[in-house]
Amino acid sequence: MSALTRAYERCKSPAQARHYALICAKNRNRPAAQLYEEVAEALEAAERLRAALHPTCPICGGRGALDDIECWLCSTPARS
Repeated sequence: MSALTRAYERCKSPAQARHYALICAKNRNRPAAQLYEEVAEALEAAERLRAALHPTCPICGGRGALDDIECWLCSTPARS
């Protein structure tokens, strides 16, 4: 398992990757800090791309439901 694969598995959000980068920088591990910074940038780019490809639903805002009522526009049964 490479260091990059491990970093992607560990970091679920850009904020978490930046946190690990800060920890590595404080421990003077510059290569790992740079790796986590790049992972954070990649995760941010992926989030922007996902948002551009799948805009949020105008009815429920992408949550899939309004209170306890399933959204008729973006729910899974409505798409099929």
